[in-house]
Amino acid sequence: MEKFVRKGTEITAPVPMAPPATTGLGGFEVPSSKGVLRPDASKLNVGVLHLVPSLEVFPLLADPKTYEPNTIDLSDHGELEYWFTVLSEHLSDLVDKAVASEGGTDDAKRRGDAFARAFSAHLARLMEEPAAYGKLGLANLLELREECLREFHFFDAYRTIKQRENEASLAVLPDLLMELDSLTEDMRLLTLIEGVLAANIFDWGSRACVDLYHKGTIIEIYRMSRKKMQRPWRASERKNNIRRVDNFDAFKERMLGSGDRKPQPHKRALLFVDNSGADIVLGMLPLARELLRRGTEVVLVANSLPALNDVTAMELPDIVAEAAKHCDILRGAAEAGGLLVDAMSNIQDGYKEDTPSVPLMVVENGCGSPCIDLRQVSSELAAAAKDADLVILEGMGRSLHTNYNAKFKCDALKLAMVKNQRLAAKLVNGNIYDCYYIMQVNAEIIASNARSTGISNLPGVFRKEPLYLTSEVERIEESCPKLNIGDLNDRKDSKVATIKFNSAT
Repeated sequence: MEKFVRKGTEITAPVPMAPPATTGLGGFEVPSSKGVLRPDASKLNVGVLHLVPSLEVFPLLADPKTYEPNTIDLSDHGELEYWFTVLSEHLSDLVDKAVASEGGTDDAKRRGDAFARAFSAHLARLMEEPAAYGKLGLANLLELREECLREFHFFDAYRTIKQRENEASLAVLPDLLMELDSLTEDMRLLTLIEGVLAANIFDWGSRACVDLYHKGTIIEIYRMSRKKMQRPWRASERKNNIRRVDNFDAFKERMLGSGDRKPQPHKRALLFVDNSGADIVLGMLPLARELLRRGTEVVLVANSLPALNDVTAMELPDIVAEAAKHCDILRGAAEAGGLLVDAMSNIQDGYKEDTPSVPLMVVENGCGSPCIDLRQVSSELAAAAKDADLVILEGMGRSLHTNYNAKFKCDALKLAMVKNQRLAAKLVNGNIYDCYYIMQVNAEIIASNARSTGISNLPGVFRKEPLYLTSEVERIEESCPKLNIGDLNDRKDSKVATIKFNSAT
């Protein structure tokens, strides 16, 4: 805070000469040391440990030397101007959320105003001199915004919203799991993938999605999104002479086999998760459950620090614990992975199954951004990757803004709903709310782009008939009105289970 000048009750921000130096978890700077205390430790905004994390190259990258995380080239002035405008238009809403997360006090309002002016000053400087802080990509801009928030002690601007969305989604999870268990194996797999894509609509970083929140509850939006998510999927033509097909069948064959041939399950899957609420609870957790059912170890990879409404590694154990109350598969796997201390043997549910021996684990990724640069991941994630043979990147930030062109040494799946019209047209020749799907099997990339969901044409009143959720939805909708900040609730402290991986190959 010493960078900023206090005048009475007002905080003013000077013209920036450098990007904010806080955690070193991403953005424009690479930590100069690994695992050592910094002399300016008192300035750190991590909030738990004043330690520069040990960041390593993700070992499953096919070619780290040629890897470039950013997809959008901001050396194009038109792209630069467009994305600067997007970030500027989103700023006032972000300030409102940040101030509310701190109780709406006068001090929070002053800090919010100073943050807005400081970030705007950074944008203005970069508009004039794009290389002022080094090579500039869209991921760098998004990280810069999060670093600025932390600089002004806004550590989790969306925490109240995340809590409410998690609670609403967890309430309908039991019905979803029962419906999934009633499906045939191949239909269940398709439904799970469609569910991940549909649930990825919940993104407070997208203006289009924020507008949707004003028209219905998260359960209504999820149900509508899931209803529109159906095949046939169309091929997406791209460069580099890569074969293009609607490749869910290839994914299904890898998972289920064909005829009498049953494939070996993956040994370990790394699931890079995205948003809180329906995205993690109704999308990625059911997919993780299916992998666990097949004997695959699952590692949920989440942010080390909050960014927008993205779920963090600190929050995941509590979410998993709540979900495990309704599912023996998740319960046994969470216990095996050290996420649950108690066996919860007195909790009853409707789908008893043999407890799997494979664990469900949580690992932080080493960053605090909506995107991820796989050249800088936590040492824990790098160690977990040594035994992994499946990577799933979910969400626009981690599979579109970054890593769209990334190739891996193992099977990889990239899933996202595109919530920006310009990005949809540029990358997949589609429309907003189209869904993007790339499957890489044994280093060969085959891709498809789901058909348009048509969400942009939906009326303000959403459909009432359920997808595969029961009437429990209606009760939740009555108790969970349209999303708003409302009264703040103190965040419950939680601890991430310490996971030790053998880093030996």
